[in-house]
Amino acid sequence: MVSSDPVQIAAAGQLKIFTIDVPAIAAHLFMSIDTTQNRESKSSSMDSLKQWEALRLKAIATSKSTPAASIFGKAGKSGAVYRWGIAVATGTECSEQFELLSRLACGGTIGKKHESFDLVGAVEDFILSIETASAISVVEANQAVAWAAALPALCRELEPRFSWQLMTSLRQLHEAVISKNQTYSTTHLILGGELGLTLAWRMADVPSCLRLQKQSIAAITDWCDQFDIAIAEAIAGAVDTRAVFASLTRSLTLLRCTSNHKIKKVHTKAADLLATWVAAMTVRKGGSALSSATREDVADDIAEGGLLDHAVAMDIESLEPAIAAALGQTQTGGRLAWEVSLPETMWHDSDSKLAIMLPEWDVQKSRTHIDYSGEHVLIEIFAGRNKVIDGAWHSTIEIDGEEQRPTGTWSEICEYTDDDVHYIELEQPWTGGILLQRQVMHVREDRCIHLADAIVPDPDHAAPDSAALDNTGVGTDDFRSIRYMSRIPMAENIEADPEPETREVFLNDGRRSAMVLPISAGEWRVGPTAATLKTSEDGHLVFASEGKGRLYCPLWIDCSQRRFKRKRTWRQLTVVDNLRLCRNDEAVGYRIQVGSEQWMIYRTLGEPKTRSVLGKHLIADFFASRFDPTYGDHDAIVTVDDSEPGED
Repeated sequence: MVSSDPVQIAAAGQLKIFTIDVPAIAAHLFMSIDTTQNRESKSSSMDSLKQWEALRLKAIATSKSTPAASIFGKAGKSGAVYRWGIAVATGTECSEQFELLSRLACGGTIGKKHESFDLVGAVEDFILSIETASAISVVEANQAVAWAAALPALCRELEPRFSWQLMTSLRQLHEAVISKNQTYSTTHLILGGELGLTLAWRMADVPSCLRLQKQSIAAITDWCDQFDIAIAEAIAGAVDTRAVFASLTRSLTLLRCTSNHKIKKVHTKAADLLATWVAAMTVRKGGSALSSATREDVADDIAEGGLLDHAVAMDIESLEPAIAAALGQTQTGGRLAWEVSLPETMWHDSDSKLAIMLPEWDVQKSRTHIDYSGEHVLIEIFAGRNKVIDGAWHSTIEIDGEEQRPTGTWSEICEYTDDDVHYIELEQPWTGGILLQRQVMHVREDRCIHLADAIVPDPDHAAPDSAALDNTGVGTDDFRSIRYMSRIPMAENIEADPEPETREVFLNDGRRSAMVLPISAGEWRVGPTAATLKTSEDGHLVFASEGKGRLYCPLWIDCSQRRFKRKRTWRQLTVVDNLRLCRNDEAVGYRIQVGSEQWMIYRTLGEPKTRSVLGKHLIADFFASRFDPTYGDHDAIVTVDDSEPGED
């Protein structure tokens, strides 16, 4: 404790009393210590800068003997290797800063195009961003790698103190990630793995950087060892998948070319699986699922020797025809489908909450992408080459006039795939004691997509007035009124073309690409109906419906242009339970007919029981079939019950 109490001191035989200002002395002492430390720190900094002056000159010389092109090939000449996947992740072309940085990373110089670029300011901003960020995105992590790869060029372009500060900050970032991050995280791969390998390669003359190689290889191996969890995080949201695969590709290339370590089976297994996800997400013109990046934006990905070529290299027999078909370069229908070994056509990961549904790898066929990781489901639907639906699928629900809201996240409750169909069912809890159950069914050969929402009581939060049950298993007083509305966004450049007399809506971008049928609505625009399908000025399909107790709200989307000019109709069917007509809150059935082709949809809303619909006796939660009216036969597409979904 500091005090200023009097202290007695004996001097020359006399006792004198002095008052010593201890706080002042302490402050002086601390100031002296601080000054000494500052001098030592400055001296140490001066020594470090002097050492750095020699090391940076070595780094510049060494980089010339091991150019990026010698490691990464053609993509290492222009800097494209460091731009892979960035446009897809950001939804637009790479920024001027990233383009310059990638070129410097591959031995380029600051040309006339970038001579006014504030490189010093960019370095300072980057250092500040990584020192203050609470989290680092995949794009920012890839940017850090590019800064590290560009260090030799920056040693030439910047004052020594700036390049030294940048190298120190990057090394500290790598070490912080190694010590704190989960080993399956994408930042552990990129910042703990690739960043360390890049520093060890580019700054091999700096002992502290060279020492990073061993722990960086361990970080990459640890990430690949947990590839199931790691890839689920890498593909979450879809748009970062290519950037993560790019980092893994560069990392394995550096491991092979700059170290004595061999590529292990676990490395290639993880890379192969991630490459297949990249292929499954690839759409016409080279873009990717749920990203707005254009063909021009992703030029580096689809160029010869680009990222997609590296994905193909992971499994040439399977992925080469798959990616070629996805890009529209070849077709996989007919004989070719039997001659090549193509990957599966449905890719779903319940941890990342992402589903990719392809009827075939051929770009000519329709396809559906779903991301249900947020409050609202993101959905993309391609009708052949054209994207017709794109964005967040919003729903609003009112119970007895009171608006309800979601109280939890979406979860997958059913998934099924076979040669006929891809099917997924999701569920989200809402206030008011209800569940919103969402179905997406892709009928592969027929090129039809069934979208439907069901509002049903949550068994864990039953309404207080539903205790008494009638002979159908439904609460006798549980007939609260339900009003439902969905807004499904049409893709850019898509216009709605509603039929004048009937309720179907065509989606077109110069020509008709898809036909949307509101099968729970009356077919004709005149007359009463409990459901409507309209379009909004802001480019949405607006589907509204109302009912009592429970409600089913289905849309049928036909993507086959050959059927657009055929006569069509749809009807709600009578559902019978032991000679009793079922109410709409118990079970519903619908028939869709286009030309000579017919389909039947059945959905249970109450307790599953043996019922009859369109001559079919069944007990199921959901049933879809192709119907042959000549013989009254049902060719089952999918049957969902409490056990396992599948064909009848």
